Amino acid sequence: MQDVLIERRQVVRIHLDQLERSTAPSAPREDEAIYASIALRFLMDDNALGAVAHELGIVIEVDVPDFTGTPLTQAIVFAAGGYPYDGHVTEAYYAYRASGRESPHRRQFEENVKASPRSPPVKTLKYTKFLATPCLGFAGEIVDRATLIRYVANRCGGAHYHSSRTKFDAIDNRLTDVGHGLRVRGDGMSVVFMETLGTSWFLLQSPGVIALRHALASDCGP
Repeated sequence: MQDVLIERRQVVRIHLDQLERSTAPSAPREDEAIYASIALRFLMDDNALGAVAHELGIVIEVDVPDFTGTPLTQAIVFAAGGYPYDGHVTEAYYAYRASGRESPHRRQFEENVKASPRSPPVKTLKYTKFLATPCLGFAGEIVDRATLIRYVANRCGGAHYHSSRTKFDAIDNRLTDVGHGLRVRGDGMSVVFMETLGTSWFLLQSPGVIALRHALASDCGP
């Protein structure tokens, strides 16, 4: 039986290199977010990144914004932020349904705003738990990073797979609504693509991923 055409370690290295290119200060636009989603999808599915890291004895943990205690399900729109873009670190974005001064809901609105920091604290999570953290929300429905990756890779990158068609259609409609409606960074790019690039950036900052890339560069060669 012949050896595989290319070793999994090499493919992991290729996709991590693509994430670095996609998040370079001069690069981030819609096309780079799409390339990043395809790379992230490969690294995530079948646990390619985790498996290679385990083979090399490397633990991957990622620092990510911590929204514990933040009333995300009350938000009309939410975006996690926390990553650099256009020379500055993006802030978290929340929009809550405003109430009039005399409304019985005014106090709840003010409490929601108060409990929603623009620069939330950071927590360190294992790779798989990082993928489950919230990055977008629309009308109280929260989207995690793994779901976002699959959405962009499916709709824009040809990675057509989901175990439940009905579930994906619901996610599709939700993220399409968010993508069309939320362009909070001032340059017209949809927050769906922004958060895809942000997910890539958080992953690349992981000390484990940095160590893994060094190991793969030595192992795989140029």
